Amino acid sequence: MTSLDQKNDIEHCEIDITNNSGSDHHTVSNGVHGAHGAHGAAGFNPAPIGFGAFALCSFVLGLYNSGLITDLPQVAVGVAFGYGAMGQFVCGICEIIAGNAFAATTMLTFAGFFLTFGIMMVPSSGILELTMSMGGIEAVHKCMGLVQIAYAIAAFLFLLGTLRQPILIRLVLLQVFLAFFTGGVGGLTGVHNWTLASGWISFTLSLTAWYIMSALLFTPQNTFIKLPFF
Repeated sequence: MTSLDQKNDIEHCEIDITNNSGSDHHTVSNGVHGAHGAHGAAGFNPAPIGFGAFALCSFVLGLYNSGLITDLPQVAVGVAFGYGAMGQFVCGICEIIAGNAFAATTMLTFAGFFLTFGIMMVPSSGILELTMSMGGIEAVHKCMGLVQIAYAIAAFLFLLGTLRQPILIRLVLLQVFLAFFTGGVGGLTGVHNWTLASGWISFTLSLTAWYIMSALLFTPQNTFIKLPFF
């Protein structure tokens, strides 16, 4: 499997990604995005939208959790609302229309995380102020830790559902699980090293998700660059 226009079809249940561009017909099967055949009459594939949104938000949240540039959660609120939640929600709705239960479930689930993060951290919601008044910053960390543990469980179940899928798909879901799990443990225990680990795992997750997005977008009709999807 050396490029998008040279890959063999990989079949797994009903989940396929079909990219119709001119006379070329490319199929990428994965456990996160796909449909029964082509997406819509024009062959629209929403997968890059979902992966792109996940990548950018994971990049910002990862650097926030690592504390490398800033430790203010508000730096990620706008991105969480404006791209993470919205992008994955749009992708999930498109997958519902395409009849893709697995892809729609994963995208809408992770869109819910970014929406939850934004709601909990934006001052106008009142949640942050209430939590701070009842237990300080430690209570905020425990609340976010509980949320992340719940999403880690969901990510692990999604990972189990992609064991026959390409390595990239399994890798990105493994990174999602590890990022949520380490972040959740860090929030619940107060051990900062767990939170740091979550931040750096999220950073590597963003690179993987951006690679998948690029591999799906870089077609011969758009660029001379070819990225292998393995």
